[in-house]
Amino acid sequence: MSKAKAMVEAAAFVALDTGITGATVFQDAPENAPTPLVIIGDLKSARLPLKGADADRRVTIAIVTIVEAEERAPLLALQEQIEDALDGQNLEQDGWTLAFEFEDDDAVLSEDGSTYTGITSFTVLAIAP
Repeated sequence: MSKAKAMVEAAAFVALDTGITGATVFQDAPENAPTPLVIIGDLKSARLPLKGADADRRVTIAIVTIVEAEERAPLLALQEQIEDALDGQNLEQDGWTLAFEFEDDDAVLSEDGSTYTGITSFTVLAIAP
C-alpha cells in the first residue's frame, strides 16, 4: 500500500467514524458483522501529472454501505452522511494534506430482496509533507 493510500484510509476512517450515526464504520469488517455497515473499500492511486517520482498522489476511495431494510431510505440516509463527512473536506493526516471530492454513488437492491448495498466514491488529492 502506498503511503498516500494509507493516509487517505486513516483520515477517511476518522472522519466517517466521527460523522456517521446509525451504523458501524470499519476498515476491515469482520465476517458476520451486523448491519448497517459502512466499510472503507477499494483504494486506487496514481501519480499526479508532471510530478515525476514525487510522493503526491490522486487517490480514489470507495466507501461501501450495507443495510438490511424493507426500503432504500436507510441506505440513502447513510450515503448522505458519508458525503457530508467527506465531500469538500481538507483533512490532515501525519503531515499529509488530503482534499476529498465526491465523485459518484450507487444504491443497489441485492438478490435476497432485503439487503441494500451502496458504493460512494471520492477522489482525494494527497499532498505529501
